[in-house]
Amino acid sequence: MNLLVLAVTGGLISTGIGLQVWASGPRGQGRQYALQLPSVLLYSLASALFLYSIFPDSVSEGRAMGFGLGGAAGFAGFFMLASYAWLSRTRPQDETASALKAAAKESTRLRMRLDTLMATHNATLSPARSTRCETGIKGDRRHQLGIITGNLVNVLGVDVWVNPENTRMEMSRITEPTISATIRYHGGTRDVGGHLVADRIAQELSERMAGQTHVAAGQVLVTGPGELRESHGVKRIAHVAAVEGEPASGFRQVMDLDRCIRNLLGEVDRLNEAGERLYSVVLPLLGTGGGNSDLGRTAEELASAVVGYFQAHPTSRIRTVYLLAYTDAQAEVCRSALTALPELSGPTGK
Repeated sequence: MNLLVLAVTGGLISTGIGLQVWASGPRGQGRQYALQLPSVLLYSLASALFLYSIFPDSVSEGRAMGFGLGGAAGFAGFFMLASYAWLSRTRPQDETASALKAAAKESTRLRMRLDTLMATHNATLSPARSTRCETGIKGDRRHQLGIITGNLVNVLGVDVWVNPENTRMEMSRITEPTISATIRYHGGTRDVGGHLVADRIAQELSERMAGQTHVAAGQVLVTGPGELRESHGVKRIAHVAAVEGEPASGFRQVMDLDRCIRNLLGEVDRLNEAGERLYSVVLPLLGTGGGNSDLGRTAEELASAVVGYFQAHPTSRIRTVYLLAYTDAQAEVCRSALTALPELSGPTGK
């Protein structure tokens, strides 16, 4: 056998194998069918060259696509047709792999875009300056809806603070940046060094649970204010189950915010009927602390639910419900929500 022919045969086979290995890798995903066709051509040429160099008198004849083929060309044609028929079965797999690869790239692009938007958004979430404003309800002289901006710690003289809690009624640790942690820390008894020595509100809430592990979404439990009575003039803390948690998935806002408001204001009115004087309520944007909800939609739903409650209960002794807006972004969406409600009248302030 001619060494040159043997070298050429080896080169064709090596090239075909290399091309096929490359096509089978991650970069060839979704294109393996197309990339393996050149490999088949190289294999067929190498096989025909090798066989007919050893057996020069052998004959192989046939017809393909209307053309007559003989000798080495006939063998190569037969080999290629058989290989193409086998490879054509992999086409659906390539199409599926290609679609998955495209989807993965798009998912990565969208995730990067979301991260960029969130970084930009968070950069603008500066704490709002502490302000307070109210707006009336058309045809209702008894009730108002308002906005309080800034940190809850700076809110004085509001009778009821609302704590957006999870359905297990487990208050946040005092080091966490949440409404729950703020209420827990400032409502507890602290020593001269500022350390919490009596966890008064969390302990009372645990007692109110009476051994239950969780409550229904929208359920409200009311406790005393602890030290917040003396320091901030708070009379009651209303804990509303506004978020639901799942293991390893975190918390998400409950579906029915309207039920949260009905239960909340209904419980405050029940206490008023029992002889208490709870005329004002400060209401955070329930379930938005984890970033898993729409601020604008939440503000609109809460404002609409409060107005709806007052319309359904015109003799309610609650005078004013304030939406709490901790940041400038929250203040803007709260003002927009109040402005968009046709039932409201008067200024919403800035």
